[in-house]
Amino acid sequence: MTDSIKPLRLLIALLSLLMLLSVLGFGWFSWQDVRQDVTRELHQQNSDFIEQTEAFFRHQEQLLLSAMQPLVRDNKLRRSELQAALDKLSGAVPELQSLAVLDRRGELLLSVGGYVPDNVASLSSDALTQARYTGQLKLGSLYRSDSREPTLLPAFVALHDDAGSLLAFVVAGYRISGDDSIWSSLRTPEGAGLWLLGDDGRARFAHPMTGGLLRNIIDWKLDALELGELMERGAYGPSGEVFRLTLGGEPLVVQAQLLPQHQFVSVAFMPLSRQFWLWTGKVQSVGLLLALFLLISFLVYRLVSLANTRLENARQLAEGNLSKLSQAIEQSQDSVVVTDSSWCIEYANRRFEGDVKQDESRLKGVPVTNFAPHDMLRHDLLQIQNKVAETGSWYGERRREGTDQWYEFSISAVESPGIEESSFILIAQDISERKSAEARLYQQANFDSLTGLPNRRRASEVISGSVDQAWSQKGQLAVLYLDLDNFKTINDTSGHLFGDQVLIQVADRLQKVVDDYGHLAHMSGDEFLIHFRFNEVSEVESVAASIIAAFREPLLLQGKNLNMSTSVGIARYPVDSPDVQGLIRDADIALYESKRRGRNRFTFFDAELDKRMKRKLEIENQLPSALNSGELYMVYQTKNRIGTGEVVGFEALMRMNCKVLGRVGPDEFIEVAEETGFIEAMGRFALMRGCEDLARLQKLSGKPLTMAINMSVRQLGSDDIVGHVREAIEYSGIDPATLELEITETLLAENVEVIMPRLDKLRALGLSLTIDDFGTGYSSMAYLTRFPVSTLKIDKCFVNDMATSHNDATVARTIIQMAHALELKVVAEGIEDESQWRMLRRFGCDIGQGYLFSRPIPLEDVCVLLETTANIPLLQPASEQS
Repeated sequence: MTDSIKPLRLLIALLSLLMLLSVLGFGWFSWQDVRQDVTRELHQQNSDFIEQTEAFFRHQEQLLLSAMQPLVRDNKLRRSELQAALDKLSGAVPELQSLAVLDRRGELLLSVGGYVPDNVASLSSDALTQARYTGQLKLGSLYRSDSREPTLLPAFVALHDDAGSLLAFVVAGYRISGDDSIWSSLRTPEGAGLWLLGDDGRARFAHPMTGGLLRNIIDWKLDALELGELMERGAYGPSGEVFRLTLGGEPLVVQAQLLPQHQFVSVAFMPLSRQFWLWTGKVQSVGLLLALFLLISFLVYRLVSLANTRLENARQLAEGNLSKLSQAIEQSQDSVVVTDSSWCIEYANRRFEGDVKQDESRLKGVPVTNFAPHDMLRHDLLQIQNKVAETGSWYGERRREGTDQWYEFSISAVESPGIEESSFILIAQDISERKSAEARLYQQANFDSLTGLPNRRRASEVISGSVDQAWSQKGQLAVLYLDLDNFKTINDTSGHLFGDQVLIQVADRLQKVVDDYGHLAHMSGDEFLIHFRFNEVSEVESVAASIIAAFREPLLLQGKNLNMSTSVGIARYPVDSPDVQGLIRDADIALYESKRRGRNRFTFFDAELDKRMKRKLEIENQLPSALNSGELYMVYQTKNRIGTGEVVGFEALMRMNCKVLGRVGPDEFIEVAEETGFIEAMGRFALMRGCEDLARLQKLSGKPLTMAINMSVRQLGSDDIVGHVREAIEYSGIDPATLELEITETLLAENVEVIMPRLDKLRALGLSLTIDDFGTGYSSMAYLTRFPVSTLKIDKCFVNDMATSHNDATVARTIIQMAHALELKVVAEGIEDESQWRMLRRFGCDIGQGYLFSRPIPLEDVCVLLETTANIPLLQPASEQS
């Protein structure tokens, strides 16, 4: 039969080859047609786009100049007329989203319509420069206020006076997406796309623009290699050339043209995959015909061939399966035994024979339970036989008594045709190693390797069981969360190995405290958890007190006496929470409160703590968006000369008015910012904004006013602080001598070694340093002469009752005299009435600050204050005092 199919096979092969060659030729010519079509479409698309773009911006240039240039009279810009012209223009052009006027330096003078960033000039510095020197409309970089607002393309036009000198810039922001965009009527062939790129590789427009590109068009940019290849082969290459280019990992067919007026590149492209599908659409009918012929030929040949081999394959398969099954059973690492209905051996594989050390002839007919490990089933045979009869199989595990040996058994019934009685197949496997590994994994998963105590996972399971028991018995459960105070210092100074030994001793000491009534667990690091049943709250207080008392005696380790303490947070079931995770969370919140209140104490969780923690979390979540949206802003409180009331400077203070939370006090949001590290971003904002506003106030008043800005511990702990201050001074253009940085006395005393080098570098910039809240710390005199400060600030707690408290008045006068002896200036804060002012004048204080002079007010109100009065004439001049 094999010889009879050879001519058929040859004929089918020849016909298939001829049809294949025909299809390949047709496909090649079709591919050339598709390439020509794509080239023509991309070239036309680019030409139409360039023509439309240049025509639009020529018209806009004429419109902007015709509307704005006539307003330049007498070589000046009139603000009211500019505003009216901007309003008129913003309503005349649907695509126009915003309009603004910049001065010659690029600073924003006024704007109409949508959002215009203050730094629009720096965002498009190249376009601004080109507009200045060419006198033509130039396009800048995209911008937008936030992800919800439309993306705008700025166009810059320079306005000149009669002599040709630059007066200002007009900035028009045009929408690039949506119904009212510049290119809203643009259409591209199906599957094709279009980019408008600057010479920096950043996109100014893309079509179609949907999904992620619509949101991220401002940040979308070709890398240098992609841009270089595009410019070399496209924009600066032969005109109209279409070439393949891989951008962003995707092969594209690209045609690029320059817009010389704007130095932009228009890129029309189509994915190579799209060109391929256009080609397949042309050749698919021929290909389907070939595929159908080949399929029919193959089926005919296959049917003939299968008829010849089917019987042979079936025979070989049966023999092979039988051989494989036999080898598999013999080579199996499991013991395999076949017995009759009386459990007597009929067959045993090599593993069973090797285990019992008997030959096959002596095994047959012997009860299988006479041999290990099946002897462990002897007392269960009847139960096993009933289970097999009921379900067809049985599975079980057995451990040999007095040993760590485990075996796994699987027994199934086997029925043979023509035989009434069933046989049994028994498979036995030694699983001792697996059981040992499971025990080790259980230990590792549930117990801490360092202390041997239950870990967080095991603690949660045990507490869950205790909660269930307490619920059924209507009992109460206490959960105590512990944390060692200042343990990080031990790790940092003595090393982690020493710290581990400390944790082992701490675990032993805690275990002795709770051995009789509680359960101890090691959660992580230096955190431990204790839970126990109780009837009265006094029992919980007693346990917590015992835990704190247990650390009054120092720990002796490697010849060192370690004085340690612990803070404890307590949550109770069912008073605080009905579930495990809630109890642990509430205890952790209470622990945080113990830390906040000074450590070495215990605190019960209550609703007020929960409310406070949620409030802090809400503030933490709102801080970043508040800083970006202007909900965190600066206000300024005047600093007045004590003798005359003259305004000599300001202190910059931050305030928060959030849409979600309303007004948030400085004590709240500054504490959260310090804990999360966001205080660095806030501090840099305050520094930059304070210097900018100081420059404006100095210009308005014509006086060298000063600005005091508070520094946080995180800011002074960063190596970047000196660079940030230098940047703010240089950007604002202020005299460094008019900038004061205020540092709290406690901050200086606690971080003297870290902060001192940075203070010297800051002082070298030419600014002055002030010690804030002087007199409230514990080491004022010890460090005063070491710091490069020029001013002391008396805390308001001494000023409040100065008029009625002799002690407070004495402290204030002593600080003033001491500071003057050290050639330091003195600022008194919190002055609210004239009696306080009179006393401070009598004591010789230099500067005053408080509600008597001014509350903290926004910059606009400060400008009004400087324009209307330069001092607070509430008292007679110092010369008239007795």
